[in-house]
Amino acid sequence: MINNNKGFGKFEVLTVIVLLMVIFSYLLYSLLGNTKQKFDTMKKNAVSFSKTVNANSNTFHNTEVAYLGEAIDEKLIGSVKNPFGRGNCSESESKVVIENDLPRVTFRCGKYLIDNASFSTNYHKVEIYEVSDWHEKKQANDNDKQVLYNCKVKGKEKYPEYYEELYFVSRINKDYDSSHYFASSINDECKVVSKTFYRSKKLVKE
Repeated sequence: MINNNKGFGKFEVLTVIVLLMVIFSYLLYSLLGNTKQKFDTMKKNAVSFSKTVNANSNTFHNTEVAYLGEAIDEKLIGSVKNPFGRGNCSESESKVVIENDLPRVTFRCGKYLIDNASFSTNYHKVEIYEVSDWHEKKQANDNDKQVLYNCKVKGKEKYPEYYEELYFVSRINKDYDSSHYFASSINDECKVVSKTFYRSKKLVKE
């Protein structure tokens, strides 16, 4: 018997290529669409947080700046799940700053950050950045830096990480039942320490 099987012909190869392209396009569309939904979820959560703080600003010790961790402590809002993976959005980096009755929100979920944004316009236009974790040694691609705070009790750092000054102050106020507004006024509770930290920050093209 003569075997006519000479492998794939041109038509079969072309069919396989087309099918692979269709599958790849579908997977890419699904991935990008899913990511966009997660960005939208993050923005909506930031809007909700901003509105909650703005409506209850007198609840906070510092009426001009309120952090997500403080809002959770006041039971105004629950923990916000990170839409991009495990865990929750940052309680220490997510905050609302109210200037001239206009709230501006910073909101971090995992490696993504909304930075000092106003939602007075369409929230779809709000920019999102991808950021690394804070680290002490500056690296080549780092373009963002900040002084962060902790305190030492009996030679040991009290908190597991260093915080922005005003969130650090809010933690001290909570833990020691004090009423500070700035780190410079903290003397009796613990020894305040600060360090400069660095990270990379780049705009995400949605």
